[in-house]
Amino acid sequence: MDENTGQGPLRGLDDVDWTGLVPGEGAEIPTLLRTIAAGGTGSMEAVSALFDILRHPGPGYLAAPQTVPFLARIAADEATGAPAEALSLLFELVVPVPAAVVPAPWDTGQWADEVAWAVASDIDAVRDQYLKWREDAPDEQAFRRMSARYDAVARDTGAALLKAELDVREAVRAHIPDLVGLLEGRENRSGLNSTAEWAASILAFLPEARDEAVPAILRGRGLLEPDQAPDTPSAALQVRDSWRKPLSAELFALGMLADPADADTTLALAGQLGSGNLYTEFAAASALAMQHGERVPHQAVERMRRHGRTRVGHTGLFDDSWPHPGEAAPVVLGYLALGRCGEAAAELRAEVLPEALKAADELAPAVVGAALEEVLGSRSAPRDAAEAIEAAGTGDDERDPDLLLRVLWAVAELPASAWEETAVGETAAAWGLPADRNGFREYVGVGAEEEPEEQSPAEPAVPAAPAAQPEERPGGLFGRLFGGGR
Repeated sequence: MDENTGQGPLRGLDDVDWTGLVPGEGAEIPTLLRTIAAGGTGSMEAVSALFDILRHPGPGYLAAPQTVPFLARIAADEATGAPAEALSLLFELVVPVPAAVVPAPWDTGQWADEVAWAVASDIDAVRDQYLKWREDAPDEQAFRRMSARYDAVARDTGAALLKAELDVREAVRAHIPDLVGLLEGRENRSGLNSTAEWAASILAFLPEARDEAVPAILRGRGLLEPDQAPDTPSAALQVRDSWRKPLSAELFALGMLADPADADTTLALAGQLGSGNLYTEFAAASALAMQHGERVPHQAVERMRRHGRTRVGHTGLFDDSWPHPGEAAPVVLGYLALGRCGEAAAELRAEVLPEALKAADELAPAVVGAALEEVLGSRSAPRDAAEAIEAAGTGDDERDPDLLLRVLWAVAELPASAWEETAVGETAAAWGLPADRNGFREYVGVGAEEEPEEQSPAEPAVPAAPAAQPEERPGGLFGRLFGGGR
């Protein structure tokens, strides 16, 4: 890794004005990058220290676009001892506001135009405009996105922080081939938090990676090849090599990236629904949900519901198959992302909601907002909550009357700390609901005797179901595609 030859991953490291980008702490960045590149003792500590400097939305994030090429080259260099560590930091830089990137993918062209406008305009006018866009947000994702962007421009760095986030994504685009290459090889694919897992997780949030990443995963994992019994000892050995099997992170990437019209990906994911492995089937089902949105196959939704009712629970299943960007626990990210499916996943989301709320922490307002939006409409034009509750109670609601009440009761079960330490009350008030916890609980009919105890997340108290056992499945072509008999 001789950076002086102009060939190593650290080439040009000392040509960057790090202290100009991050006064004070910027001087530490070159040393930290060298430690990460060297691997071994101190590498993970260097990753943590560098993340503390670059953490969004702090001023150090302005140096993130210049840091990305070094991290990507370090990860791709064959001499790097721990490429996954570099990728873990790269992932956090690429997805700094995870609640804003789901359920719908961003229009990157529109985003670039927006950033150009913000940089060229008076900062006070920009701040006022973002407040207006937040107030008029047509849905909760837009509200979360505009809130994050207002928070960015409200800081002393102004619109520079917005531009840095866009520049990070532009910088990583040049390294998409490197990331795709890291999906291959036994060493990259072995162990927990493997290099390939991190690479797939990053690619999943880069729509520009679709044309390279999707075919590479389908071909590399043999997902388009029919299953057949091995006819030679070497073939049998290859079948037993578990590292060749698709990773849950790769299935997630397929779901996030593939076009709904991509029949190859649909067939590949459908084939995994019948794998007999609880985690693989859940990962494939959730990927189909992301790929097809409101037209998600019913079998995929039901597979997620049934597997979520096992002792593993939705939390454990999302932990295995979805990434954990920043403060967004996988089950929280999954709950928000399933909004992409609309009515097709309404019942599923209602089942996931209690677990998402339990894991939400600082994102509790985002989860509550998404939940209320689903049953009461957008915050900019909500249904009257009292009328909706009455309609649900009398059976006059066209939807399942239990759905509204289940959502409201799940929110009511949030502990007092969530109401006191986050904007849950403010979020409830946006729909005309009481902003204080006791008032909310009384309004939705949760009695004082049902007061929940403060406790740490635990396994869902649901009966176990032998999800991985053989079962009767629908016949016909559709049944064969989505988990039916062969």
